[in-house]
Amino acid sequence: MNYYKNNKLVFLYFLYLILATLFFLFAHIDQFPNKYVYTDWLINYEGGFIRRGLLGQIIYILSNFFNFKISSVILFFQSTAYILYYCIFIYLLNKIKINFFWVLFIFASISFLYPLGELEALGRKDIFVLLFFLLFTITNTLTLNNYLIFFFAIFGISVLIHEISFFYLHYYLLIIYLKNKIRFKKIISTSHYFLVTLFIVLLIYISLVLSKSAQIEEIIISYHSQNIFLDIKQGAFSWLSRPFEIHFFTILNKISLIGILRYFYILIIYLIPILYFIKLKKNPYKINIQKLVLYLMLISIPTYFVANDWGRITYLSYNFLIIVIMFTFNNQLVDINYMNLKLKKITITMKIAIFFVVDLMLGPKILLTDDLGKIPLYKSITKFLKLTIM
Repeated sequence: MNYYKNNKLVFLYFLYLILATLFFLFAHIDQFPNKYVYTDWLINYEGGFIRRGLLGQIIYILSNFFNFKISSVILFFQSTAYILYYCIFIYLLNKIKINFFWVLFIFASISFLYPLGELEALGRKDIFVLLFFLLFTITNTLTLNNYLIFFFAIFGISVLIHEISFFYLHYYLLIIYLKNKIRFKKIISTSHYFLVTLFIVLLIYISLVLSKSAQIEEIIISYHSQNIFLDIKQGAFSWLSRPFEIHFFTILNKISLIGILRYFYILIIYLIPILYFIKLKKNPYKINIQKLVLYLMLISIPTYFVANDWGRITYLSYNFLIIVIMFTFNNQLVDINYMNLKLKKITITMKIAIFFVVDLMLGPKILLTDDLGKIPLYKSITKFLKLTIM
């Protein structure tokens, strides 16, 4: 209730996000199992170990044990993940004084709004990848060793849900470093580095090597008892059956200078507020936020060479970055006085213009070959209203 009193507009926006997300998830369930999103959720271990199979196997077991429809179980997992993600952010934002910087982030077309602006991104397993990292940043343990054990568990599960988690490993390592400096104040030993390296190598092996032996046909057959009939060339199954080399060159052939410039523009537009408004307090870690942000984003660039849906990758990268920014705020690392001085220099007219350009005007579509979407917030609301009125 305190959050509602202090930030009515933001609270109402999150309420809209939750309601619209649930509405569209329910509205799209009639496209099960043919929509790409659902084929990804149907990947399980019935044909042997395979990447992305963990959630699918859990859903498969629950569905058979309780005699629930597969589609209903998937819908439950999707809805729960989104609600948790939004509610945790509401809780965290309640601790922060909402100013113009946070307004830019909250209403950004590549933050919470993106899955509603581009419905092809809604319901993907990505929400679990983001949720697990968010949980990792807010969880406190008594010792560094315990936190590393928690890292092994939560990052390992995230990778088994979707291998794209590998490309955001550096965010996890950054949080471990900062947590150790702020809370544990221990020397990270050679054994720590060795165990983390060994763990990552093991995950890479089971995800990229061991999973090659899986029989995708057996996975598809496992759903025949539930009258779900799919094809190996359909949706996410088609990507799993392709060799990595073919997958890589398929993406490479679609990359164009226009596409690169398009997404470079989107990233720059959304990174400028972070680079302009945020400065860390004087600290013994000697961290420069501008350099840190650029390093984090540069390390994520390889992700664009293994995925066809650049809009989704941009959404993931930006949300990982914002979770890190949220972590710095909640651990009192940000120089609030510096931010307030920067905010005072911007007039109301300038704020309206910046808000329009950054948050309202453009947003990325799902695929790297797509043009930019226009007025994503407006599109999201009109889609919601049209379907609810009809």
